[in-house]
Amino acid sequence: MNLPNKRIALIGCGMIGREHLRAWEAVAEAVPRTFEIVAVCDSDPELATRARTQVAAWQVTKPIVFTSIQNLLNGVMIDGLDVCLPVYLHQSTACTALNRGINVLVEKPLAQSVAAAREMIGTAEANGCVLSLAENHRRSISIRTAHWLLWDRAEIGVPEIFHAQRIRYQDPRPQEWHWRTCRRMGGGGWAIDNGAHFLDTMRYLFGPVETVSAVAKRTTDQPLFYKGQPSGVDQREDLLAGLLRFTNGMTGVFSSASHLPGNDVFHFSIQGTEGSIVDDGGQLFHAPLPTAIVRDQGGAVRQLKEYEDDFLGSLSAGERERLFPFGLQGDFSVECGEFLRAISSEEPVEIGGQSALETLATSLAFYESAVSGTAVSVADVLAGIVNSYQQSLDEATSTLPYDFGNYRTRWSAHG
Repeated sequence: MNLPNKRIALIGCGMIGREHLRAWEAVAEAVPRTFEIVAVCDSDPELATRARTQVAAWQVTKPIVFTSIQNLLNGVMIDGLDVCLPVYLHQSTACTALNRGINVLVEKPLAQSVAAAREMIGTAEANGCVLSLAENHRRSISIRTAHWLLWDRAEIGVPEIFHAQRIRYQDPRPQEWHWRTCRRMGGGGWAIDNGAHFLDTMRYLFGPVETVSAVAKRTTDQPLFYKGQPSGVDQREDLLAGLLRFTNGMTGVFSSASHLPGNDVFHFSIQGTEGSIVDDGGQLFHAPLPTAIVRDQGGAVRQLKEYEDDFLGSLSAGERERLFPFGLQGDFSVECGEFLRAISSEEPVEIGGQSALETLATSLAFYESAVSGTAVSVADVLAGIVNSYQQSLDEATSTLPYDFGNYRTRWSAHG
């Protein structure tokens, strides 16, 4: 494939931004002279300068450093913007670029609310631009292999239920304030942050979610400090549990707690009519990992990674290029390579605005259900019919209308 040289800028040079730059380096090695990182941007000039140095180690030219989106867009011509900013900045940053006809790759989750995500999608469509979600986990070989085992091989028969549980005690000692600890900036805790990886994977493996019934609690008030001064408490839930019903009848059971001591458990499993996939030693947000065990009803046991070669061998040349552009197999490099391919040849991206919106609505359904005390239809969240929790984040009051600390268990000493 002959690709024109594209000019890319990255905004947000923190941890994930640096990970994206490593991915872009892998893309450059796979398809040299097809793009150039022409600019890096961060409100912290030290981070931006560090990013420039990182790129200069593998690219002949050094990118220009900027500290604001407006200066970047006014100072350099670009074809694509890689957005690695906190979620509360996704909408404004992406729409600013899209309105200038610039394609956008944006880190997960797409936005904080359905309304914000719809504005991003509409702006992309109005300007004929690509809007792609940088969701790396479903693009990994292990998750691709699991999808193949479930859909093409029917290795465990018909999947009926998954269980996902993580109990990990975190000492609630004071911590430094971070934008994620503020729900107006981050949108919430597990479900919309790292859990967005997990929910996207579950949707990829089992299809759309129909309803969510959830509870969210803050069992512990973890104090925060900012520049040495007290700054309230972490506003996120530290206990979340949910029951998911998929449109095809599949069921999911999820629970996570981070401040309840005395136990440390991780379990993920998919139970089918003819076997199971079990991962008891991994990381919930990324499950199933390559070390997950695949068991059939006859007792045969293999690790998920043992199926990878069979999966790759089953792909046609076209399928392989679609899933692993330019021969890339690292999950971050696949998402960047796919974005480059899309803006160079008009091929579609795997996780465009609509797919990203549907995962976001599933995440938000956890919170809408938790504050309403009822099961919530994901379709209603998508349609804006159910949005009480989302609206509460926009209310300009010092106290959030919904406080997860109010949902903790009230236990009488006398039973």
